[in-house]
Amino acid sequence: MRSIIIITIVNICSYSYSQEISGVVVDRSANPVAFANIALLSTGYTTTTDLDGHFTFEGLNERAYQVQVSASSYKTIVETIDLANNENVYLKIILNPAVETLQEVIVEGESEVLVISREPLSITSINAKTVQAINTDPVEMLNRTSGVRVRQSGGLGSDVNISIQGAQGTSIRRYYDGLPIKYMSSGLDVNNMPVNQVERIDVYRGVTPLEVGTDALGGGINIVPKKYDKTYVDVTYQYGSFNTHRPSINLFFINDNDFFIGSNFFHNYSDNNYKIDAHELNAETSRAERIIEVRRFHSAYQSYYGDITFGARDKPWADELKLTALYNDIYREIQTPITFDPIFAFGEATDEENGFTAMLDYKITLLDDKLSVLLKSNYGNYTQNVLDSTGVFYNWYGEPVQRDGVDVENANGAELFGSSASIALDREILLNRTTLKYAMSDDHILTVSHLIINQDRKGRNDFVPQNELDPFRFPANLLHNYAGLEWKATWLQKKLETLVTYKNYHLKADATSLESLEPGQGEEGFEKRSANNNYNGGNAAVKYSFTNNFYLRTSYEYAYRLPEEVELFGNQSTIRSNVNLRPEQSDNYNLGLFYRTLLFGTTPMAIEFNGFYRYQRDRIILLAPGFDLAQYFNEEEVEIAGTDAYVSIEPHKNLRANLATTFQDIRMRSAVTFADQDQVGERLPNIPSFFMNADVTYELKDLIASNDKLALTYYYDFFDDFSSIREARGRKNIENFIPVQNIHSCELTYTASDGQWSLSGRLNNAFNDDVYDNWRVQRPGRNFNIKLRYALQ
Repeated sequence: MRSIIIITIVNICSYSYSQEISGVVVDRSANPVAFANIALLSTGYTTTTDLDGHFTFEGLNERAYQVQVSASSYKTIVETIDLANNENVYLKIILNPAVETLQEVIVEGESEVLVISREPLSITSINAKTVQAINTDPVEMLNRTSGVRVRQSGGLGSDVNISIQGAQGTSIRRYYDGLPIKYMSSGLDVNNMPVNQVERIDVYRGVTPLEVGTDALGGGINIVPKKYDKTYVDVTYQYGSFNTHRPSINLFFINDNDFFIGSNFFHNYSDNNYKIDAHELNAETSRAERIIEVRRFHSAYQSYYGDITFGARDKPWADELKLTALYNDIYREIQTPITFDPIFAFGEATDEENGFTAMLDYKITLLDDKLSVLLKSNYGNYTQNVLDSTGVFYNWYGEPVQRDGVDVENANGAELFGSSASIALDREILLNRTTLKYAMSDDHILTVSHLIINQDRKGRNDFVPQNELDPFRFPANLLHNYAGLEWKATWLQKKLETLVTYKNYHLKADATSLESLEPGQGEEGFEKRSANNNYNGGNAAVKYSFTNNFYLRTSYEYAYRLPEEVELFGNQSTIRSNVNLRPEQSDNYNLGLFYRTLLFGTTPMAIEFNGFYRYQRDRIILLAPGFDLAQYFNEEEVEIAGTDAYVSIEPHKNLRANLATTFQDIRMRSAVTFADQDQVGERLPNIPSFFMNADVTYELKDLIASNDKLALTYYYDFFDDFSSIREARGRKNIENFIPVQNIHSCELTYTASDGQWSLSGRLNNAFNDDVYDNWRVQRPGRNFNIKLRYALQ
């Protein structure tokens, strides 16, 4: 059933010079829909309905306007209203539910985001459409979300460590359109993807939905690529400090027969040569003498990404069929190891990755729209090359370390490894996810999902002659199967929602161990090892809605995180295998509250509060005894408890503010090794226990031309101090602590009246404060970005 707009024309006096559009928004039962979003497209005018569903636009010109109405759980509609003959228009808008059958899902940005965020599971969906014009990226979008923190080990393109409600690292899984990023193109990740190619980012706190998740121990994120409904062109160019360049192009064309073609391209480059504090080395005494301010000198990052898509929509044989081919290439210079060394720097090690990916997406609904079938397949062939070969040490001036005018010899001949290496790893990966959803009735939906991941890996070290033993030439195979069954139901006139899920995890891995059974026997003396294990888990969630704008939800999950290839079989050089590893396990509890109201009857305000508790067992960590190779072990039990909150308020139609806070207490509760017994009860390092962020935006309209917009935004970030390493009780060293951080930034964005082009400038870390990140690696000081965007649709 289609949504309805009833139009009433109201004559006004001939001497009036402006008109208005007003009205009321109701549902099919004539109940008012509060907080519906009303927009006059391509004008910048937006408002929300009050508690009685009423809205008004005043001071309008005599012309036609496209009125868009969207509200959570309702279908979005767009209607053209012509203000002709000096008349006012009053609208009665009757909205229909967003989902009447499985086929009828909302595809209009904010409404879809709100529907996802209101699921029984604790999910926050971040709308990327609202930030297309500003200097931001997926990392920044995530960092402005309560309970989430993205840590990086350098500048643009550096490795990321995502924390969600205390769980971090491998406990958090990243997905691209429902498939795990780890087994896809490295060009598709939060640290290099432009926001203009993103529709939204879904953040899963504790529990991942069946049709997306794998073995996430503490939650995950899903990057949903931009969706197009009509011909579209979007071109952006971003330039910033440290010689940073980030162009991107998005093209999409669809004909009258619903056949389409699209292409996306982006490029990232940065020298990442920002200033840091380091120690000056006295080569004669081999001691650090004083603190110096220097620039990073071997930290450049460059990536290319391009894809082309063909497909069709709304056919008898498919709701959508889409074929995509993509290629990516990444080059990065390695400046430091995982932890920051203030005395020595890497000066020659590099890492390159490139690969080709083919994707297939197929959707169809059957049985009178009761059955939905979704198929996603991905084939990738990727190559990684790590070059680590140097005979010298480098100081932080970018110079080889010398003694008596002669370079100090690096006996290892390498910076990363124990000996010179030029390592090439080839990976061939196949992923396939099949999801079936069946609506047994209006209140009960059954979902079945299966994901298979098959990875074949082989490699070589070009520094090892062909007639000598090269462990990297040994092939390795990793097979993961994730299957599950989910029942979602609504009760009590849809006020109560329940969700119950069963999940099965299967791991099969085959590789050759680094340990030799019979030294001197060559390749035959190396042991072939395998692992084949099966595990069962699941989750349950309940949500109760007191009103459309006030609800409680809670969830529990018994989750697994399966050991990864390097944890099971080592890295063929410095890490020994351990096929007896058990999967990490966790009990995850979440409780959340959401409330939205009109403060003082006129000011829209939304509040979200979440409490969380995790108890993780058999955590896998890397231990290096000092006299032998390192090895992964199941060692620890860790307890995580905390809260996060988010507040949004609009005290004026041109002014809005947001605040997000997170407190988390993460402590070790048991340790296997005697050396770590004094860590029991202590907080885990390298993650803050309290952090917050806030932003305030003020908009000015009709500055240069009618309906143009100038937005000024202020950003604030706070991080409490925390230790970057493990320290025993009573032996805390202030040098290992990352200090309290206060970071202030601001941005100015101008959008033209037609909405087709925009210009934005941002100043980050305006007061040039010292900023630290993962493992005490310094982040850039004061820096700027400028972004120009042109969009045509």
